[in-house]
Amino acid sequence: MSVPVSKYNVFLIDDDECNLDLLEAILLSDEKRQYAVKKFSNSPTAFKCAKSEKPDFIILDINMPIMNGFEICQNLKSSAETKDIIVMLMTAYNSSFAQYDGLVTYRADCYIAKPFSRETLIRNIENLMMIKEGKLPINRNNLISNFI
Repeated sequence: MSVPVSKYNVFLIDDDECNLDLLEAILLSDEKRQYAVKKFSNSPTAFKCAKSEKPDFIILDINMPIMNGFEICQNLKSSAETKDIIVMLMTAYNSSFAQYDGLVTYRADCYIAKPFSRETLIRNIENLMMIKEGKLPINRNNLISNFI
């Protein structure tokens, strides 16, 4: 008997089409979960769609034109209607300050630095989905303290 596979709606937001294609390929190769993927290279359009469609999670590049990833994340997390969307910030800025800022100031659920491995991305998504499903407790203080 096969185990039912969960399906999640995910938005990928990055102004680099190659990054979008790579992320999509990684997600679609995950054997544990299925994803309905929408890709966006335009941040205002992505933000508007996220507000109306409320995906399960968003993988969001920080360095975006017009509206950067920090702004999108902060606006989503500040709204009662979208605060529960899981946001994973993704960037080439691999500093403790940027990570702390993303998690504390902008209230992202996860921060992943480029380059990253497929395994790291999938493991982070798995943990975030388990938290969302109530199968894994979250202690934001422990998460944030790793960056202090």
